[in-house]
Amino acid sequence: MYSALVTRKGFIPKSPLSVIPTRPIPPTFEVIKTPYHMNLLQILRLFLTFQLMLTVFLAFAQTNVRAWYAQGQVWVIWQAKLPLPETYAIYKSTTAFSNVSQATPIGRPFAYEYLPGTFIEQTSNKQFTYTIPKPDGGTYALAPGEGLFVETVTNSGSAYYAVVEWGKTTVNAGVNISATAIKYTHDPIKEPVNCHLQLANTLNGGYPAKWYAMWMLGKQDHLAGRPDFPVMANVYKNGMPAMFIVSEALNMDTIGGKLIPATHWLHGGGGLAIHHTADKTGQFNIAPRLGISVSHTDDFTRIIVYEGDTVMTSGRTAWFGWVKSYNPFDPSADAKPGDTLINYTQRRILWVNNWIQRNYRVDPKRVALQGYSMGSGGVSALGKAFPELFSTISAFNNGFRRVNEATITQIHGTVEENLPTNLRYPNGQAVRINEVFDLTTSLSATRDLPIFRTWAGKNDINDRMHWGPDLLAQYRKADSLGLGTQISWDERPHTYDDLNYHWIQGLGASNQTALDNLATQELFSSKQSYPGFFNHRLDPNNNDPGTGKRGINNGDGDNWGTWGGFHRWDLNNIQDQAGLWSATAWLESKASFANDNCPINSLIADLALRRLQKFSPRPGSEVNWQVRDLVTNAILQNGKVTVRADGLVVLPKIVVYKEDLRKVRIVVTDPLVATRQVSEEVKFKLQIEPNPSYGTATLTLTSPKTAEATVRAIAASGQVKAFKTSLKVGENRVPLTPFEGLPTGFYAIELLVEGQRNVGKWLKW
Repeated sequence: MYSALVTRKGFIPKSPLSVIPTRPIPPTFEVIKTPYHMNLLQILRLFLTFQLMLTVFLAFAQTNVRAWYAQGQVWVIWQAKLPLPETYAIYKSTTAFSNVSQATPIGRPFAYEYLPGTFIEQTSNKQFTYTIPKPDGGTYALAPGEGLFVETVTNSGSAYYAVVEWGKTTVNAGVNISATAIKYTHDPIKEPVNCHLQLANTLNGGYPAKWYAMWMLGKQDHLAGRPDFPVMANVYKNGMPAMFIVSEALNMDTIGGKLIPATHWLHGGGGLAIHHTADKTGQFNIAPRLGISVSHTDDFTRIIVYEGDTVMTSGRTAWFGWVKSYNPFDPSADAKPGDTLINYTQRRILWVNNWIQRNYRVDPKRVALQGYSMGSGGVSALGKAFPELFSTISAFNNGFRRVNEATITQIHGTVEENLPTNLRYPNGQAVRINEVFDLTTSLSATRDLPIFRTWAGKNDINDRMHWGPDLLAQYRKADSLGLGTQISWDERPHTYDDLNYHWIQGLGASNQTALDNLATQELFSSKQSYPGFFNHRLDPNNNDPGTGKRGINNGDGDNWGTWGGFHRWDLNNIQDQAGLWSATAWLESKASFANDNCPINSLIADLALRRLQKFSPRPGSEVNWQVRDLVTNAILQNGKVTVRADGLVVLPKIVVYKEDLRKVRIVVTDPLVATRQVSEEVKFKLQIEPNPSYGTATLTLTSPKTAEATVRAIAASGQVKAFKTSLKVGENRVPLTPFEGLPTGFYAIELLVEGQRNVGKWLKW
C-alpha cells in the first residue's frame, strides 16, 4: 500500500536538496487504488500515530544532537520536535558552525525515515525505535521521538554534524550541533558497512524471524561507492533507510558448517515485506524448509501532487531504481528524456544477498527469487540482469510489461520515452527500461537464465499485470526460444479473495501445486545444468492459453494449463562431464495435489541443454543423442544434432512419459572428446570396445608375459571399482562385466601390472 505522511509547508532556501513550496493535505480525500499507490489515508493515520506517541515524551523543540562513528557509518541522533517537521536537513563541516551556509548539506530525511515509519507500520508497534551500533561494539536503542540520520563515509576525517528543521538556517551550540567533531575512518576491510538487527520474534507456526535495517549511500556518481558498499541512491536520498525480514526454517541445520538455501521475496505494488514472511502467503506456500526466506520492502518516500495538493508518499521503484536527477522533494519533478535510470534498488537487494551469504551461511549456488505482481517484474529484471547469481525465478501474476502509470513514470519515464539504464548489453549498448521487465529480452552476457516459472490468471484485469495479447506474445516467444521457461495459467484474478483456481484450491499441500512452493525452489542450484524443455505449444495434446482474451469459458484457449509444468527430472542424477551429458526425465503422475499430475500419457517437446558446467561441445560440431527406457534400456529415440553457434545443444521432439508409465534417460555425447586410451606405458596397448558402450565392453591388450593384473574403473567423482584378472602372453580380451552396474559417465580404466600403470578412457552409456 502507498501512503501520505504530512504536507510540506513554507518556502525552502536554495540547496542541492531543495524543493518548491507545497500545500496542505485536504481534510478528506479518496483512497487511491492503482497498483503503484499506497493507501494515503492509512499512512496519514500512521503519521498521526507518530504525533500522539511523541506527545507523551516531548514538549520542546528539537535538540540534543549527538553523533558517533561505528561500522563504516556516522550515526546522527537528535530529539525531534512537535509538530513533526516533514523533513530535517543534516549538515557537516570540519569546523564548528553557527549557520547552515557555513556547512555542507549531506541529507534530508522525511519523517517516515528519521523515525522508523516502515517498522512501526509493519509491526503495529507505536513505540518502535531504531537500534544502532555504538563505537564500543554494543547497541543503542533510540528513545521514542529521537530522530536518526546515517552517513556512509567514503574517506577518513572528522566533522561536526548539525540537524536543522528544513527551511531554517540557525545552528546553536549545545542544541542542534554535535558538541565535538566526530572522527571517522574509511576502512572497508576492518570496518565494513553492515545491516543491523531491529527485532527478533517468532512468527505463526514457530518460524524464527529477524528484522534488519540498513541505510544507503547516495551520490550522483553511481560508480563512486565503497568497495564494500555501492551507491544505492542519488544524492537526494542519501541516508535512505531500508528494511528486510529473514524468516528461518524450523530446525534449520547448519551443523558442521553446512550451507543453506535462501529465497528473496519481492512484494507487489500494494504490499509490504511483512506480507511475505514464512507464515504468510499460504496461496504459494512460501515457508522455507531447509534455509531462509528474505522478504524486502520497496519504500521510496517522496512528495507528489495528489488531487491538486502536495503530499508525502511512500512510493515504489518497481524494484529497480530511479533516474539520477529525480528530486523527491519537488512534486513537479519528472523523469526527462536524456536522463538515465540507475538500478539503485537492485543494488540494494544484491548487497543484501551478499550479506546473508556471509551472516547466515547461505550457499551462493542456492539462492532463488520469488515475487508477486510488481514483484514478479522485479524478480524477472533481477534474474535476467544477473542470472549467474540465482538458481530459480518464480513470478506470480506477471509484471512483464510497462504502463504509463503516473507515480512510476515520474521516476522511470514513460513507455514511449523508454529511457536508458546503467545496465549494459554484451555489445556495450544501454539496456532500456521497457526491456528490463519483460520475459524474454536477455540482459546479460550469460547465455542461460535460471529455471523460470511463472503463473498468471485469465481473469486478471490489473493494469500492468493483466491477461492480454501482449502477455501471450511474450509467453509464445519464451516457449519458442528454448529458455527453459515453465508457463502456467488458470482462472485466477489478480488478488486472491478465494482459492478456487486450478493451481490453487486451498492452503494445504494437497490443495495446490508444489511447483510454486518456496521449498521446491530450495532444491535447485545455479551450478547444475538442467533440461530446458520448450516448444510445448507444438504438441497438439498440450493445453493452449489462447490469444490473450480475458475470462474463461469463452472458447479462447483453455481455462487452465501449463507449458513445461508437468515435466520433472532427477536432480541427483544429472551427468554433466566433458563429452557426456545425461538426465532422467518424466511427467508428474504421483503428486499429492491431483492437478499437478499430467492428464496426458506423454508429451512432445524440444529440449535445450541449459546451464552446462563441463559438457561443452564445439559450436558447429555434431553430437550424438539417445533416449532410453530407464528400466528396459531400450532405445526409444536417437539421432545427431549440430551444436548452435552460441554453443547451445537442442534435441528435437523429445517424448517424455508419465512417471507411472515410463521414465527415460536422455544421453548426449560429444564424439570429439577422445575415448581411446592414454597409456603411460607402451608395453600394454589398451583398447576398449565398443567405446562409447552400453552394458558390457571388452578391454583388449597385448601382454609380453604371464602376469596378474588389477583392472580399476575410476569415476569423475573419484569413486573406484576394481577386479583382478590373469594375463597370458600375447593378446588378452578381458570383459568389463564387473563394471556393468556402474552409472552412465566417463571412467578412467586403469590396468596395474607389476607396478606399471596403463590408463584408457571409457564412456559408459
